[in-house]
Amino acid sequence: MTAGATWPYPGARWWKFDFHTHTPASLDTHWALEAKREGREVALTPEEWLLRYMAAEVDCVAITDHNTGGWVDRLKAAYKQMKEDCAPGFRELHLFPGIEISVQGPFHLLALFDPSADGEKVAKALGPARYRGTPGDSDATTEASALDVVGAVLA
Repeated sequence: MTAGATWPYPGARWWKFDFHTHTPASLDTHWALEAKREGREVALTPEEWLLRYMAAEVDCVAITDHNTGGWVDRLKAAYKQMKEDCAPGFRELHLFPGIEISVQGPFHLLALFDPSADGEKVAKALGPARYRGTPGDSDATTEASALDVVGAVLA
């Protein structure tokens, strides 16, 4: 195909997709640990987080923090504002809300949701999973079985 030609196969396109990412909401990220060491509350702004993926020319990002959907809405709002403002460095990026749930066993289950899902929908999966640990941390596991956790995510 010549340069600039339109791809003729709908849906058949390679995408750069990061299926497992953390924001400062995950307490073990280098951003969160660095901020804690320096006594800062904010490790990285949502805009800075988004710009890093945009600069790397990533097309899709799954937001999968440890046992929290805390940054989903912040990232969506920042993305919307950056797009409206034509922010320097902005490029299209598809955000997939998700969560990394620490399941008894122990293992971590990545759950991805439709891009229209908000942080509340993501967090709702933790209730039936009976995760009693710290949001953003992996200091505990669910009380529910892996099968029940999957059911809670699908509900």
